[in-house]
Amino acid sequence: MKLTFIKTILLFVCSFSYSQNNDSIKWEKDNPNWEKRLFSKPEFSNKIKVSKSDSTMDLYMSMTAECRIFGYQKPNKNSKRLILFSIWTFDVKDNPCNCQFGSYYETSSMEMELKYLGKENAFVKAALMKNKKQIAIVFFEKKWIEFVD
Repeated sequence: MKLTFIKTILLFVCSFSYSQNNDSIKWEKDNPNWEKRLFSKPEFSNKIKVSKSDSTMDLYMSMTAECRIFGYQKPNKNSKRLILFSIWTFDVKDNPCNCQFGSYYETSSMEMELKYLGKENAFVKAALMKNKKQIAIVFFEKKWIEFVD
């Protein structure tokens, strides 16, 4: 437990050593194993919650847990990145990854909503909605999704 706490603190401190103007892609290249560390302790990760009752998808950030979730154009990590949810200011401020639908800390800060549509291989398919109209289909990796009642 102490070792996990120390790793979390070190990751947190190291992330703040980057200036807000640094490119988040550089951070991603400098930290290639961050997801492996994160998923070794699930309580330290934020996930998109899918309501089983109405299929809405919500993400509310906890600064004690990490998150860097991309929504892709196709069910493939190499496809175009359409949207990003992250706890990191250098990921969100000014949308440095140039995601078509923006970068956000959580779903409540969007002027859009996400609706769960189904699963496709290792991905979850979602409709990105604005004014109750579908504007895009977005795919998220299943590991970032949690179903709730």
